[in-house]
This record gives sequence, structure tokens and C-alpha cells, in this order.
Amino acid sequence: MDRIEAILNLLQVKGLGSSRIKNLYRTYPDCLNPFQLTVTELCQIPGIDLITARKIKAFSELDFGARERANARKLNTIIVSFYDDKYPQLLRKIYSSPVLLYIRGDWEVLHQDALAVVGTRSMTNYGRTVTRRLVQDLVEMGLVIVSGLALGIDTVAHEAALEYGGKTVAVLGSGIDRIYPDRNRSLARRIVDGGGALVSEFPIGTKPDAPNFPQRNRIISGLSLGTVVVEAGHRSGAILTALNAVDQNRDVFAVPGRVTDKQSAGCNRLIKNGAIPVARGEDIVDQLLPHMQKPPRPVQQSLPLDLTAEEEKVLSLLTPDPIHIDDLAQRLKWDVVTLLPVLLELELKGAVQQVAGKQFMKGSLS
Repeated sequence: MDRIEAILNLLQVKGLGSSRIKNLYRTYPDCLNPFQLTVTELCQIPGIDLITARKIKAFSELDFGARERANARKLNTIIVSFYDDKYPQLLRKIYSSPVLLYIRGDWEVLHQDALAVVGTRSMTNYGRTVTRRLVQDLVEMGLVIVSGLALGIDTVAHEAALEYGGKTVAVLGSGIDRIYPDRNRSLARRIVDGGGALVSEFPIGTKPDAPNFPQRNRIISGLSLGTVVVEAGHRSGAILTALNAVDQNRDVFAVPGRVTDKQSAGCNRLIKNGAIPVARGEDIVDQLLPHMQKPPRPVQQSLPLDLTAEEEKVLSLLTPDPIHIDDLAQRLKWDVVTLLPVLLELELKGAVQQVAGKQFMKGSLS
């Protein structure tokens, strides 16, 4: 059993989940078969108590991972883990990133500059028109469009990206083999054929149950440099995606609408609470430029930073991928009390960025 098959098996243990599995491999990074760890060793892992440890030891369907992987191959789908180079870098940076992803299509598209475009299923003609115009602008400037394959704004965003020669990614709230809604099966095929990808964290065969969709929303925003909400009511799932983007320290954009339109109530509330109002793709790209790998125009170069020897030492160990403060302290052979003020000073200088879960990464000025 390799690591992916081990993780597939671990995810079948009730109550374990991605966060605890990542804690397992942080505690035992060279572990080949976690099911061979003793109960005592398992209880050393943050988040795993005696009951969970016993569930892991009692798990007997150890061929599940191999069978799931074989079924994925039949579906022209790859399974990548959090520890693989193919795992999307932007998604890796969020606190609640899934430990496994099922990907059908071109996995490399998940490493390109992307923007999430989401909104209500009950869109108006205004919402359709604005979505098409924004997406046209964005794909012409090289952005991949990420959405959720739902009816309404999501569907228009995917279709417009393909129509205007761009690439698009659909994140599913079901297994990679269960396209939902059924009427978007053809669209899903065109997304893959057009150089995009379908993505899911759910096992093959998982039905599109209601609780899955709020869970998948964090992936939509996590794959993207920012999220734009075109039309959304007060209780729309698109609002949840925007809130996920805020938690992930990503930009949130919203298309303003008339105060009398129910479909724009959520967007107008987002703007009131600090979202960036937009009417053109250029408005969005102007904000994203410092974070883009391939900006459509040059980005102003930052001035050299005046760093102390301690700050340079810390910065030399940081990358665009987040690292937990405990792991960074261990690499430096410092205690956290010594490290924290250095990190805070680097953050003030723009050289370091703190993300959720006491994790740190290189900032935009480093």
C-alpha cells in the first residue's frame, strides 16, 4: 500500500478526516503503513484520541484504497494527495485543504492563475449578461474560471469560458462519476475536452447530498486568487463561498445590483461589508496583479527589504507554501517565543504573510 492508498483507507475511518490525517503524517512523516502504528503511537497524533485510534486499528477493509484507485483509472481520473507535486499550490495554502483530490482532465490547469465566479441558481437576465461579460474579460487576460457546475450563474460562467476560448474548472459536490445536475453532463465533458478539469474530494459513487455543497465551496475559493459573486440572495451558497475566500485571505468581489432585486441582496450586503464592487474584468485583474504568476501586464517591482540577520534566516526557510509555526521553529532550532516577534516584524515589512492555523508563508514583497 502506497501513501495514496493508505490515505484512501484512512478516510474511510469514521471521524478521522483530512486534518487529522495531515496531523498523522506531520507526526510520522516517513510512515508507510499507518495501520501498523500502535494505539499508543496513534494517540501521540494531535486530534486522535483513544477511541479514534482503536477505530483505525479495527479497520479491516485495507484493499479499499487499491480498488478505489483502479476505479478512478477506469474513469480517466487521477487521485492526488496533499503531498504530491500535482496538488494545486493555491489550495495547499488554505487551512482546511482536502488531503486528497480526484481530478478528471488536465491537472496542470489547477496550477494556473484562476478566479472563482459564483452566484445564484435563480439568475436574472442582468446576471447572465454581466457573467458573460466578466468571464470574457477574464479569459482574455489569461485567467482560468472556477465554479461549481450548478445551474444559473455557475453554468453560464463555465459556458462563457469555453465559448471565449478559455479554460474552466468545475468543483463537484459529489463523486467524480456523479455529475450534478444531470443536465450538465454534456457541459462537464466539454470542460474536460476544452483543457479544463473536474475536481472532487468525495469518493467515487458519492451522491450529491445537500451537506456536500457547502463543504466543496471552500475548494472553489481555495483554488482561486479571488472570488467574484455575480448575483446572490441573502441565503445563497455563493455567499458561503465568499466567506470561505475571506477566511482564506483571498480577495472577494461582488457585482452591485438594484436594492429592490432579491437576487442582488447578498452581493449588496457583501459590498457593504467590504467586498470590492466590480463591473469589468479589468477591475478584478487590477486587484489580483501582485498575486498572479503570469500577469497580463508588468507589476511594479518592490523595494529591497532592510532585514536583520535573524529575519533573513527565518525568511530563507519560508516559501509560497504555508508552514506551521511549530514546524518552522523546529527547523530553526528556536523556541516559538523567540520566533514569533521575528515573524511579526517580517509581517509588518510585507515579507511574510500569516494564514489560518498559525501558518506562515512568504509575502508579496519578499
